[in-house]
Amino acid sequence: MNNFWTEPLRIDNLVIPRFMAAPLDGVTDSPLRQVIREFSKEELLMTEMRHVAHVAHEKEPRSLKYTQVEHPLAYQVSANRVQDIDTAVEKIIANGFKMLNLNCGCPSPTVTKSGSGSALMADLPRLKELLLHFNRSINGRIPFTLKIRAGYKFKNAVEVAKLAQDCGVSCLMIHPRTAPEGFTSRLDFDIVREVKEALTIPVIFSGNVNNFERAKKTHELTGVDGFMIGRALWGAPWKLKEITEAAQGRQFTISTGEMVRYALQNFHLNIEHYGERVGFNSFKKQVAQYIRNVDGAAEWRKKLLTSQTAPIMQEYLEALASTYASTPPTVAPTNQGIGL
Repeated sequence: MNNFWTEPLRIDNLVIPRFMAAPLDGVTDSPLRQVIREFSKEELLMTEMRHVAHVAHEKEPRSLKYTQVEHPLAYQVSANRVQDIDTAVEKIIANGFKMLNLNCGCPSPTVTKSGSGSALMADLPRLKELLLHFNRSINGRIPFTLKIRAGYKFKNAVEVAKLAQDCGVSCLMIHPRTAPEGFTSRLDFDIVREVKEALTIPVIFSGNVNNFERAKKTHELTGVDGFMIGRALWGAPWKLKEITEAAQGRQFTISTGEMVRYALQNFHLNIEHYGERVGFNSFKKQVAQYIRNVDGAAEWRKKLLTSQTAPIMQEYLEALASTYASTPPTVAPTNQGIGL
């Protein structure tokens, strides 16, 4: 398929590129998504995961807050019971999100202990009940999709995938590790291929895709229809652009000075989105990733992470940007992830 990489992916009435952003709690928030849009205008972005009860009952709709530039934007939820699904669905659709995704893959014990996330893969009757309820509630207004793992403690992704399709799910995202395997063990490409062969709906691969060569190899091994980029976007909001450029035979370049300037832009968006105190503290998760390739990164990281106020952090970032103001563009360094 010579034109596979440039053909759009269709999920019901949603037409998007084959690469998209994955949700990463505390990282792929609205400020980072806005910076990603500086590079990638059409790719699907996704919110951080929120439980349906949180969406349904929050007094101020903070979890639904975004800017128009972030579209197309999908909303990811977790659930362990049907209560609150209808209210959450109505809020999500009313706020203009283009897709609803149920997380059935999160391995965090704080999520799975309640029966949410990847724990649902070990409770198929409950999962079926949830899927059918979501599908009825959404009623075709936006695509309903599901994100899974290879399994919870044992691999049953093919069985879960078939169940999902039978219950009206429009697209399946799969991370091919079990919950105990976390994010660093060997990826099971065989089970992804089996899932793809068992379904007629699109299948999206999630896991350590941080450059086009890995995506290309993954497609050869599995036949998947698209790819979620997650940790590779951490401190590198240009990563989707870098991969899509490579898919079209072009090379993406960015200077160290530009990297720091985008860090500074992300910092200002954090302050605007969360307020000075919260925005400053939450940006500490991001800033170390942005500067990991600068000379003396350890020293700069110490200065930035021990900053006591937003103005001090801004001063350091501006000094760093000034230091690298005249650096020429280079090929962006590959980050985050392990080999196939």
